[in-house]
Amino acid sequence: MFDVDRWREIWSSISSNKLRTSLSGLTIALALFVFITLYGLGNGLQNGFQKQFFKSNSLNISVSGGTTTEPYKGFKQGRTIELDVKDYNFIKNSFPDQIKYVIATIAKSDTIRNASNSGSYSITGVYPEYESMINEEISLGRFINKKDMDNQAKSVVVGRLVAQDFFPNQVAIGKYLQIGKSMYQIVGVFESADGGDNADRALYAPFSTFRTVYATDKVSSIIITPKDGISLPDISKLADAIDVNMKGRHNVSPDDYGGLYVRNAAEAMEDTNQFFLILTIIVFIIGGGSLIAGIVSIGNIMVFSVKERTKEIGIRKALGATPWSVLSLILQESILITIIFGAVGIALAALVVENIGDSLEDYFIYNPGVETNSLITACVILFVAGTVSGFIPALNAARIKPIDALRDE
Repeated sequence: MFDVDRWREIWSSISSNKLRTSLSGLTIALALFVFITLYGLGNGLQNGFQKQFFKSNSLNISVSGGTTTEPYKGFKQGRTIELDVKDYNFIKNSFPDQIKYVIATIAKSDTIRNASNSGSYSITGVYPEYESMINEEISLGRFINKKDMDNQAKSVVVGRLVAQDFFPNQVAIGKYLQIGKSMYQIVGVFESADGGDNADRALYAPFSTFRTVYATDKVSSIIITPKDGISLPDISKLADAIDVNMKGRHNVSPDDYGGLYVRNAAEAMEDTNQFFLILTIIVFIIGGGSLIAGIVSIGNIMVFSVKERTKEIGIRKALGATPWSVLSLILQESILITIIFGAVGIALAALVVENIGDSLEDYFIYNPGVETNSLITACVILFVAGTVSGFIPALNAARIKPIDALRDE
């Protein structure tokens, strides 16, 4: 393996057929370049999708009432199901080991006004934890906090466009808005992370304040964030358990999908993961096909190499060379060609993928990259490919009989 004369001989053989060797090696380099680039872009697409549609803590389960579509336990169809604070407490106390956050909301549409403007807007009473459940970022001030909740404070967090509507060219923090019949002080301004104008026209106030102002125990929705580390299937099981229990509490048929809505973001993530699994399989098929073409190409060049050196191999064997020494010589040459050109392909692909950065973020490709273990796997595949491509020609070379070789024209 470390015989200097052998390596010189291999290099001489490669040098004598530069064009043929280069063209064959280029197939291997291109195969690995295409495979790693596509794989890296696939990772970037997955990162971009998750960044766009899924924040951390966003694999939420939301529960809201609906209208029953079938009779059940003596109740007629067409009933309106409304959730209340007792439902919130039930969920909070029933699944403590699986829930990170659970909140209730009270959503209202009301008239908002100040000295210069008025209009109808959507206002939601929320808990402080709601900030970690939404795809919105505080740009000024703060979100609703525990003190607001405890004191039933008339504090409000407004969207960017609400601030522009009522306080153009002004800092809205500390200003007052009349919501319904009550005055609220603005403590924060937020912006939607995805740039949605509808979200930027919303307002948030403390849940406890809304519960008192509107004198109600009814809630619009209950939102649950599962604990960190829970798998997607377990989140789906939690959602199913909540669905069964809540339908039981409100006498809704288990088969009635209109009476109560339990939306599970983990299901969407599972569908997304299936899509990316299929995408990964396609990438492997494309890369694998290209790699097979490269193996065949290297195999062909080694066949020609063996053919051209038939007499030389015959003389070697006549002088006492063993079949293994001939076999290993051809294999070493095949592996060397494959590794040299394959390494070039891997290096170029890694360089391209790692330097894309966020330049393709408009196409949902964010921070593409290839993990170190994937590159190690590619190197292993490269070594195996070189061995496979050279094995049959090497085996044929090892079987050459000296007398037949010396007769070869």
